[in-house]
Amino acid sequence: MYSDGEKVFIEDDDLCLTCENYVKEFDCPLLSALVQGDVFLEDSLVVTRCGFYKEFKRVLHIVRNNKKNENNNTN
Repeated sequence: MYSDGEKVFIEDDDLCLTCENYVKEFDCPLLSALVQGDVFLEDSLVVTRCGFYKEFKRVLHIVRNNKKNENNNTN
């Protein structure tokens, strides 16, 4: 993680990319403090142990269409 002016950039090594607070809700207290200017990031930082971290797991399901095509009516 690093900042450039008023922007905060998340890097591939940061734990944020798999955190529910960042991915799903964008409600991370750490990022909020950085954006609001309550905390300043003077150098780059790799987020590996964050007290706000909640693991976000994606769950995918295959949906099959078992209906026959209604346009192929055979009489």
